Amino acid sequence: MTQSTVMQAAFMCGKLDVRVENVSIPQIEQPDDVLIQVHYTGICGSELHAIEGYEITAGTAVTENAHSPLGHEYAGVIAEVGPGVKHLTKGQRVTAWPRGPCGRCDMCRNSLHALCRKIAQRGGSWAEYIVTPAPLVYALPDDISMAIGAITEPLSCAVRIMDRAWMRAGQTVAVIGAGPIGLFSAIMAKHAGAGLVIVSEPRKSRRLMAQRMGADIVVDPLVENLHDIVMRHTMQRGVDISIEAVGLEPALSQAINIVGVGGTVIWGGVAPAGLRVPISPNDMFMREYTLRTSWGGLLEYDRTLRLERVIDWSPTAQEIFPLSQAMQAVNFSRTQAAGKVLLKTAAAD
Repeated sequence: MTQSTVMQAAFMCGKLDVRVENVSIPQIEQPDDVLIQVHYTGICGSELHAIEGYEITAGTAVTENAHSPLGHEYAGVIAEVGPGVKHLTKGQRVTAWPRGPCGRCDMCRNSLHALCRKIAQRGGSWAEYIVTPAPLVYALPDDISMAIGAITEPLSCAVRIMDRAWMRAGQTVAVIGAGPIGLFSAIMAKHAGAGLVIVSEPRKSRRLMAQRMGADIVVDPLVENLHDIVMRHTMQRGVDISIEAVGLEPALSQAINIVGVGGTVIWGGVAPAGLRVPISPNDMFMREYTLRTSWGGLLEYDRTLRLERVIDWSPTAQEIFPLSQAMQAVNFSRTQAAGKVLLKTAAAD
C-alpha cells in the first residue's frame, strides 16, 4: 500500500468545469477488490459530451453543483488486492473493464452482455488510484506499453463495431467522425481487408492522423460533399458499410444516405438523449439496408489485447497531459487533438 493517504483526482463540477482536487486514496472494501495505481487514463468522447452539457441518458444533465468523478479507460499497476483475489498480484501491470455484466440476467443469458441491467460499474480513473472488482481486471502483457494499455477500452469498442458490421474482405467502408472510436474503426477495417476505407472528419489534425494510419480517402465535410465522393469511388453504389462515430446530426443521417443497397449502417457514437433522427421506412424498405447500433466492448478485451500486439497504435496515443492539467487536456481534446488524449499520473514518470 502507498505510504500517502491522499491523491489527486479530477471531477466534473459543472459545464466545461473540470477541477483536480486532493482526496483520500480509495480503500479496498470487498474481498475481490483491487487497488490500482493508475499510470495513464484516457479522455472518452462520452465524457466530453457530459462535460459539454449533453444529457447522455435522461436526467443526467450536468448541474452547476455537480461533483462527478471522471474516467474509465486506464492502465496501471496493482497496489493492493483484497483477501479473495487469487489470480492477481501486487505489482502486476493491468488494465480493466469499466463495467462488467452479471452473467445471470436475461440479457447475459442471451449473449447481450453489453446491455446487462445489473452491471457492475466502476469509474473515476482520472485519479492516481482506483478500486475495481477483480473480475473486471485484465493482466497487461509486458510487451504492451502502459499508454497503449490505457486505450484498451476504446479499442474494444471499435472491435465490437467491426463485429456488429460483419465486414468481409474487399468490402467498402466509410467512417464518419475520426475521433478515437472512428479512427480505431477505420484502422481495424483496413487491417481486416477492406477494399476501400473513406474517412470523413472536419478537423484537419484528425484527417491527417487517419491518412497516416492507412485510410484510403479522407474527406473534409465542411468543404466537400461526402455523398458525392462516396458515390464517385463506389461506381454510384454507395459503401457496403458506413460507420457513424459522432453521435450528432448530420453524421447520423449521412451514414444512412451513403450506404448502398443491402449494406449495413452502424451507429457507434453516443448521442444526446433528446436527439431524434428522421428515417424513411420506404427508403429503408427499398434499399434493404441494415441499421445497427454498437455500445461498448465488454467481451472483446482478450482479442483487443492481441490486436495491441500486432498493430502499431502508438501514433494514436501520443497526446499526453499530466493529470494536474485535466481541464487543459479536455479543451485540447475538444478542439485540437488528432488521436486519443491521455492523462498521466506521477507514477508514469
